[in-house]
Amino acid sequence: MKTVALLTDFGLRDAYAGVMTGVILAGSPTSRVVDLSHGVPPQDVRMGAFTLMSAFSYFPRGTIFVCVVDPGVGTKRSILWARTAHYQFVAPDNGLISWVAQEAKFLEVRRVTEDAPHLPKVSRTFHGRDIFAPVAAGLAEGLAPALLGPEVEKIVELPFPSPRKSKGGIKGEVIAVDGFGNAITNFTKKDVGAKTLSVKERKVGKIVESYASVGIGRPCAVVGSSGFVEMSLREGNFSAEYGVYEGETVYGG
Repeated sequence: MKTVALLTDFGLRDAYAGVMTGVILAGSPTSRVVDLSHGVPPQDVRMGAFTLMSAFSYFPRGTIFVCVVDPGVGTKRSILWARTAHYQFVAPDNGLISWVAQEAKFLEVRRVTEDAPHLPKVSRTFHGRDIFAPVAAGLAEGLAPALLGPEVEKIVELPFPSPRKSKGGIKGEVIAVDGFGNAITNFTKKDVGAKTLSVKERKVGKIVESYASVGIGRPCAVVGSSGFVEMSLREGNFSAEYGVYEGETVYGG
């Protein structure tokens, strides 16, 4: 039984995510379809890339990730199939899967052509249902990836923001904001050490062991579950309280 994991910006209000699940199960009834997330902010490819990078390795080996954050749907942008040693990915060629390479090397990448599985009628606005899902079902049923289309050597990449040295310390940025309002930076604990973090001229402090290491309503810096340092507000929303969003510059010094 294959596991197929869905990552989209569809939300849960509409039927889009459920319809994709239905198409996959219609083509591969024994597959197990699970939701990685449908809460990526609309068209936020970078947040989708972060979500995928920080999550895919926790899934069973052999999982097929179907990733649809696709503001270019209906254009000439390509659809990709890619594999690492243990996972497969189906996604638009817009950088969405590029941060996976921070954790695992792509061993093969192919461009999905019109000869690949698809529904009889393909909408220009819903390739997730009409192309991505049938391709995933085919792969789950043993379709040879070579039948999807030709190999490609280059894909669209989102540059991964590495911390940089700055006067008296280190400079980074917020790469994601989660649903709790934690501002996740591109710093690791090794990058920061005993430095004090600050953002928008506000000192957040040094890394502490847990959110509860500070008083209620106080900001703190902790190493989050993704391995990156995040700025948080105990029992509050750091991002909303301090107006700190994705792309904000962060200093350690």
